[in-house]
Amino acid sequence: MSAKKKIHKLAFDFDSDFKLIGIASHENDYRLSWAINKSLDVDFVRVDDLIINHPKHKIETPYSMYSYFDEDNFISYNLISNKSEKGFLLPNMANIDFILKISEETDSDILDNLLKKLKKIDIIITAFFIEDLPDKVKNTFAF
Repeated sequence: MSAKKKIHKLAFDFDSDFKLIGIASHENDYRLSWAINKSLDVDFVRVDDLIINHPKHKIETPYSMYSYFDEDNFISYNLISNKSEKGFLLPNMANIDFILKISEETDSDILDNLLKKLKKIDIIITAFFIEDLPDKVKNTFAF
């Protein structure tokens, strides 16, 4: 007679202290990060890809990612490609090419100013705040 296995599930509260900006641009990731660095006087650097395990396809999918930490305001930024060879990070937002994640609680004036500056970069077609994400999508950005 075999004993039943106990199953333990780990539950956690999702920390939503971040904002997302969708960016449309026909340029590749390194060209966009360079343009943002130059225009906003920041220093995005290439980091390890964001790896997502898509449950539908049962495959790990890499998305290129660049990071910058604003030491003056203690804000962390991640520029993430929305596209990979295997699909979209946010399939319901296939019209955007990149996602800018702004971590930590950030003043709305800083965010509005950032959005205005991004829209002025000539290789950015448009940029906008991504609101009302479902919890399963929010968990994707909980890094």
